[in-house]
Amino acid sequence: MYALDEHTVLRHYERRDVPEYEVNVMRYARAHGYPVPEVKEVSGPDMVLERVDGPTMQEALESDRTQLDRNIRLLAALHERLHEIAAPPGLASVGEGDALLHLDLHPKNVLLSTNGPYVIDWANARRGHWADDVAQTIVVFWSALADPAFADREAIVHHVVETFLASFDRDAVRAHLPAAIARRVADANVGDAERAVTRRGRI
Repeated sequence: MYALDEHTVLRHYERRDVPEYEVNVMRYARAHGYPVPEVKEVSGPDMVLERVDGPTMQEALESDRTQLDRNIRLLAALHERLHEIAAPPGLASVGEGDALLHLDLHPKNVLLSTNGPYVIDWANARRGHWADDVAQTIVVFWSALADPAFADREAIVHHVVETFLASFDRDAVRAHLPAAIARRVADANVGDAERAVTRRGRI
């Protein structure tokens, strides 16, 4: 991501053009009132976006853990708000259900601006059951267990997952966990240590 000026940023894709469906789903979610940066222009591998100033939620959590519960509840609220939107026609599906899913909605993909949160990186967006999205976020949380430099990781990850899950039907999320785990394990960007902790995960 590169700042172009005080109002816009450039996202450049290294190995492909910007996927049309990603642009469409960002515009669709924004048109339905969801907090997504405005897509200004798309040309080949380049997408010009509205500039949103502020840290990611992950950066905020790392700098001030006293705000952990508040931010995790905000993340849950962003999930709930998104899943009230029916997926646009033609969006690929991950299973039964008609909700719009982000499938990568975790603290690194939320920007905390003075105007409120914005959700970025919509490349994984799909149609499905809301619990698919929630389960996918939980398996991303589990990845932190693979980091030996993360002090108190077991206790913190457990607390984060439980705080996040408090907003949802646990049984519904549990039923969708196996598919979320399979997607995470199959991701070429995930290392062996992360795959191992993901396979062991339970709620």
